[in-house]
Amino acid sequence: MKGTARGLVYLHEFSPKKYVHGDLKPSNILLGHDMEPHISDFGVGRLANIAGGSPTLQSNRVAAEKQHGRQKSISTEVTTGVMGNGYMAPEALKVVKPSQKWDVYSYGVILLEMITGKPSIVQLGNSEMDLVQWIQFCIEEKKPLVDVLDPYLADDADKEEEIIGVLKIAMACVHSSPEKRPTMRHVLDVLDRLTISSD
Repeated sequence: MKGTARGLVYLHEFSPKKYVHGDLKPSNILLGHDMEPHISDFGVGRLANIAGGSPTLQSNRVAAEKQHGRQKSISTEVTTGVMGNGYMAPEALKVVKPSQKWDVYSYGVILLEMITGKPSIVQLGNSEMDLVQWIQFCIEEKKPLVDVLDPYLADDADKEEEIIGVLKIAMACVHSSPEKRPTMRHVLDVLDRLTISSD
């Protein structure tokens, strides 16, 4: 996750035009031999635009708006779940110009998946809830940390302070207000500090 954050910092701050990925999700993070992440599928929507096709983001938005109009159940009418994958920032349905804060939101959802071991859309009986809402529900209900964590992290229970630190940064990334989300530079700095303190 730190390598992915580093890649996004490069896209956001050091690339010639301070780009926005716009479609960050686990299937777009490829792992090399040493588990070094490589962010893929960057600029595909832009290429479709140049080639005369419709941009992926726009067609997703139209499809999501149609789906949103058909939904009746409150439990399935979740903002990010409407997009179908749970990684897109809520404001992406309304705002045409992509923002780096969209990538921050997507990164936060992926980080939550890593912490909880749950997919971006959580199945609850016959209904669905996006992972962000599920975590917010668990926090409101004051559920114990062990109920939220991926069972594979049980061996790291002695690192509760670091796990909570990562959970806090993930929650900051998925804040409903884009202005209140951190920059990817800040996210990387916090993750670096957490790793150093846990060594």
